Amino acid sequence: MARGPKKWDEATIERMYLEGRGEGVGPHYKPWIGVLEFSSRGRSRRVAGVKTGREHQLFSDVEWGLFLLLEWARNVIDIREQFPLDRELTLEIAAMPRIRHPVYPGTKVPAVMTADFLATEKRNGSLTLVAYNAKRTEEAEDARSLEKLEIQRHYFQGIGSPHHLVFSSQIPAHTVRNLAWIRGGLLKPGELEPYPNCLVENAQRMAADLAHPKSSQSLAEYCGTFDTRFGLPSGTGMRVARLLMQERVLTADLESPDLASAPLAAFRVADIAGQLHHIEFGT
Repeated sequence: MARGPKKWDEATIERMYLEGRGEGVGPHYKPWIGVLEFSSRGRSRRVAGVKTGREHQLFSDVEWGLFLLLEWARNVIDIREQFPLDRELTLEIAAMPRIRHPVYPGTKVPAVMTADFLATEKRNGSLTLVAYNAKRTEEAEDARSLEKLEIQRHYFQGIGSPHHLVFSSQIPAHTVRNLAWIRGGLLKPGELEPYPNCLVENAQRMAADLAHPKSSQSLAEYCGTFDTRFGLPSGTGMRVARLLMQERVLTADLESPDLASAPLAAFRVADIAGQLHHIEFGT
């Protein structure tokens, strides 16, 4: 059950600003609201960020899919979710086209509107703030939802930041599924390796082994034999392969319906395999 403020009023909003909600970057950013404070129609998640080193608050499957794509993109430097917009500006924008500004349920208090994501991206050699809103495809037919998005479009246009509306139908399902599977191989906070330096050591071994593949096996079959050959606990080889994919050392078509079943010939090993000893696989 959501555990948001007992009531939304100006004092509550002021307190949230004083707590630093919506401020900071990277590991120091604080989302305007968290999943335990607000109900959502989709499946909410708290996710450890690979790039930011902090926990992300995601409110739906659509946000989860878009988050995975942003996190994977090389040009994305930082991701701030549930980013609050300046309320004075959104009220001004809503007044101009006479759009009803959103209020908190059961009140007349104007809501602090939020963008689902504000990403810092490298574009044309410089850093640019880019806003994203992730919506279910059926919301394209909802007039009220589109009105609120129109306020956001004008808002970011006014401050010179690109704004993108992403519907669930635009998110590549196989890619998102594969990205979730790949990042699932990362060490969890507090998780111990089978023995010290096990993953990096075997990642180096596997990268060298796959540089000249001679087998017609699938990835899953290869990883099973890898465990047997090197006396590793079952599943270690596949875990290592996923870590190599996370670090872009082992690459494949992310639109593949099942990477584990793909043949080894579908994978490529990057030239940076020799640098694996510099990589920390923990989240």
